[in-house]
Amino acid sequence: MTPETQYDVACLLAIAARSDGSIATQETERLVSALQRGFSLKGAAALELVVRALDDASELQDASTLLRNLQRALNDSQKESLMVMLLEVVAADGIKDAREIGVLDEAIAGLKITDNSMDRAYRSYFARKQSASS
Repeated sequence: MTPETQYDVACLLAIAARSDGSIATQETERLVSALQRGFSLKGAAALELVVRALDDASELQDASTLLRNLQRALNDSQKESLMVMLLEVVAADGIKDAREIGVLDEAIAGLKITDNSMDRAYRSYFARKQSASS
């Protein structure tokens, strides 16, 4: 995955985290850990990408350009992984917010995620969440 694509992923995650009006500490931590795991980045590199994405995401009006870029750049497996990252970020603060769910819905449509792919993403998310709590 190119650095540009990693940046677009980070910006989409930042938009989701910020969509409810603020970014909780848990969301920032989840952003960093998702990027570390998803892109095999060291902590400092992931944090730098998150800071840059959070700064830039505040200037983006919506995610449509990011989604178009990502729809072309990612294969189906990478899209599923991105959806797992999005689920982790929107759930990080423990608050269900319609604006965060709206970003998730926009990502599903913009990335052309099939129902089967989204089912796999949900299973992966819940399996990871269950193993983390064990």
